[in-house]
Amino acid sequence: MVTDDTDGRGPVRYPDVRSRATTPRPNLPSPLTQLPVSPALNTPSSAPTDPRPRTSFDAFMARVKGRTERALADYLTAEEARRAELGPAVAEVLAAVRSLATRGGKRFRAVLAACAYEGAGGDPTAFDGALVALELLQVYFLVHDDWMDGDLVRRGGPTVHAMLRERRGERLGDVAAILAGDWACGAAQEALATVRVTPACGAEAARAFARMQSDVVCGQILDVFAESLTEAEVERMHALKTGAYTVRGPLELGAALAGAPAAHARALVEFADPLGVAFQLRDDLLGTFGDEGVTGKPRYGDLLQKKRTTLIVLGQRDPRAKGAIDALFADAAPSTERAAACARALESAGVRADVEARLASLLADAHARLADVPTSRESRAVFEGAVSALGVRSA
Repeated sequence: MVTDDTDGRGPVRYPDVRSRATTPRPNLPSPLTQLPVSPALNTPSSAPTDPRPRTSFDAFMARVKGRTERALADYLTAEEARRAELGPAVAEVLAAVRSLATRGGKRFRAVLAACAYEGAGGDPTAFDGALVALELLQVYFLVHDDWMDGDLVRRGGPTVHAMLRERRGERLGDVAAILAGDWACGAAQEALATVRVTPACGAEAARAFARMQSDVVCGQILDVFAESLTEAEVERMHALKTGAYTVRGPLELGAALAGAPAAHARALVEFADPLGVAFQLRDDLLGTFGDEGVTGKPRYGDLLQKKRTTLIVLGQRDPRAKGAIDALFADAAPSTERAAACARALESAGVRADVEARLASLLADAHARLADVPTSRESRAVFEGAVSALGVRSA
């Protein structure tokens, strides 16, 4: 994107790719040591053998993703035009938000929300504001999370604070990035308010949306400040930090906007709980063993940042991996070679296989719980494909 800047720095050039009360709090999944494991993910029994559910999901995802990206681009274009009179600083921040928001992404949250909404009888043509809201909420989380983690790459391009540092220097760039996230959060709430629903549905949707935000913040607090975590605590953190807005929150939001009965929403939550944790476990595996060219993030990124993932928690209890982990965490600035050695130790000690088995068990649990969701036949097929798409992926 190019935005004229009158402060003498020249045009702004950022990458631009257009194209509960009624619902009880969920029960957290059992920790690794308390649930029987299923076969590893690459075995036939760990994923649906019928290709039709995934085909249904892919078709639904393509439709919703296209609609989401058009609505998101239109919304941000209108916002930039509306705020243009505020000057170049605001233009820079909004341009950075647009760059990240329109750079791609899987749009899983929007897809799941749309599936829950349509499965409960909602009108697909009246849902665009919610799609935009979910994507902007994620942008808010990503901007702040990338800054906290010191990440410089997101979705194959520079993170928001990296872009703004280039324009304004480190201190002001970081300040601008925090404000960019704050603006995205406010814009998300404003976009949600454009969905035309009854007052009761709107109020429940607003509560679901607020719960997503507060749960993720609590999960991030646990992640940042915990000295050490057990398996159960790691999964609780995952359920809050990732599951709350990746799976459970979008499903609750879609159901609320469609006016689904409380029993319907509860069944969706039961289905969402194991799937949300599985999504994060797959992220943990990709953050340690993923292909940089596919994930768009640095190889061994989680290890280089010394994140306390489930892999690390389990590895620290295994003498075959503990030494490599301790060496990594003791190093103030671990090298790629040290991170690679740690990854090899986790794999040779069987820790990677254990996490993959736990992930497969969670996916099987999600499949079983889906049977209790009172949704349309078409939406059920999409949900079945979503289990595989979220839990068995390479990026």
